[in-house]
Parts: sequence; structure tokens; C-alpha cells
Amino acid sequence: MKYAVAFLFCFGLTLIASYFGLPLLRRWHLGQDVREEGPRAHYKKRGTPTMGGFFFILPLLGLALLRLLRQAAFDHFLLLTLLSLSFGLVGFADDAVKVRVRKEGLSVKEKILALGCISLLFSLFYVYGNSQGPILLLPLSEQSISFSSWGKVIYVIFIVLYLFYVSNSVNLTDGEDGLATTVTMVTALMLAVAMVLLKRKNLPIDAEALIEYCLALAGGCAGFFIVNRHPAKVFMGDTGSLFLGASVAAIPLLAGVPWLILLTGIVYIVEGLSVLLQVSYFKLSHGKRIFRMSPLHHHFELGGWKEEKIVLVFALAELAGGLLALLLI
Repeated sequence: MKYAVAFLFCFGLTLIASYFGLPLLRRWHLGQDVREEGPRAHYKKRGTPTMGGFFFILPLLGLALLRLLRQAAFDHFLLLTLLSLSFGLVGFADDAVKVRVRKEGLSVKEKILALGCISLLFSLFYVYGNSQGPILLLPLSEQSISFSSWGKVIYVIFIVLYLFYVSNSVNLTDGEDGLATTVTMVTALMLAVAMVLLKRKNLPIDAEALIEYCLALAGGCAGFFIVNRHPAKVFMGDTGSLFLGASVAAIPLLAGVPWLILLTGIVYIVEGLSVLLQVSYFKLSHGKRIFRMSPLHHHFELGGWKEEKIVLVFALAELAGGLLALLLI
């Protein structure tokens, strides 16, 4: 019952935040610019309000505060919220610079430094601040890997790179109306089921908090989809996409199954790889391309797919990956 309450709480408050917040974004002229090198069809989206990620971030933050008041304990729900909020604030700074200062936003170095510091602090706390130590379960098994002193150092480095890649891949996925919102809703629901399966194995993880967070995240995405579906009335901006990216990356990590993101987040992984491959091949081949445009969703868009079709197909691909991931638990 409490899981349903978490979903409905964030769903309802996201709708309310959207109703009152959207006019404010318009009044403050917080409109998104569009990349010149992007699809021409997106030029008409110039001026669409951005930073809408706050519409689902604030309800989830409110739920976290209610949990803290109710149980007066710092659990993985609060840890997830703190990490995701930190990533979201970096995204907010990027959005604010894009709107008020320069359309490029924060520089690559500034983003890497900010996200890297947050990821490092989180990984150090998770690996060394946890009395039980980090958990890493093997697929199709209840066996776990134990970490020696050097093993912990290597795992800290892995977590930093893992968080950076997944969060930025979610950011890249946010390129069509409703795409990141829909895919993340599917991901969160699949992760919730995965946490239920892990809970039944009586493993030393905070499954209750993780399940509730997954459903709260799914509820927020469902509520935001109402205003973000095509044609979008508002974009989540880097504020929302980096928040979502940190969330979907950290959930399986805290459950001891970071490898699960390869399937539950298959769309993110492929979107990120499409950019890496495109850039690398472009440089090596002196101007040739693998895809019409990257990230991958733009390749299909330039091939004639409508945005609604891209969202549907990518969401189904994410669902298929999530279902396959459940077989490995």
C-alpha cells in the first residue's frame, strides 16, 4: 500500500507543480534554445520553457523529507534523493547559464568537475562509510564479491565512471518530446520489480527504501509526461535529466547489481554509445559518419520516424531489456 502511495503522491504533486509552475516559467522567459546542428524540425521548439524537472524533483524531495520526519533515520531513499538532487542542481546551473548567459551552458570541464566531485564523494561514502561495506552480487546467483583494500579503491573509481556515463546517457536521451520521461518511467518500474525479487532473497540491502524510491520516481515521470509529451509544453532540461540519470544509476548500484543497468537501462546505454561511436568514427575517418545524426534517436528521426513512434519503440525496447534483466536475478 505504501508503495502505491509513493507513486500517487509524486504523480499528483507533479501535476499540481506543473499546473502552477508552467505559467511561472513562461512569465520568467525561461525558454530553451535549440542546437543549430540538431534536426531542423526542432527549430520550432525554440522558446519552449525549460527547467521543468523541478516539477517532479520537488514532490520527490518532499516525500524524502516526510520519510525523514517519520522515521528519523538516514536510509537509501534519502541517500538517493541527496545524490540525485546534487546532480539536478548541476543541471540547473547548466540550464540557467544557457538561458541567461550563453546558449552553450556550462563548459565541458565545469560539468566534469562538478559531477566528478559529487560522484567521488558519494562513492567514498558508499564504499567506506557503510558499516557492511559495498555489495556486488553476481548474476544468476546469491553469491557476492568481497572487496579488499585495493579492491575498494578500484570500486570507487568504477562508481565515479559509472555514475558519470549513465547520468550523461540519460541526459542525451532527453532529445525528443517525452522520450526520457517515458523511458525512465519504464526503467523505474522494472527496477522496482527487480528490488522485490532481491528482497525475497533476504539479501543485506535496503530493499524497502529502494522499492519506494523506484515507484516515487515512476509516479513523478508519469505526472510530468502529461506536459512533456509531444508537442511538449515544457522540457525537463538538464535539471531533470541529470536528476533522473543519477537516480536510475544509483538504484541498482545500492542494491549490489550495477550490471543490471545494461538491460534495465539499455536505451540509455545505446544512446550513449551511439555518441561515442559517432564522434570517434568521425575523427578517425576524417568526417564520415555511422549514423545520420547522434544520439541514436535523431538517426531514426532523420530517417522519417515521428517523435511519437520513437518514444513508443524506445520505451518498448526498455521494457524488453527490463524483463530480460529480471531473469538474471
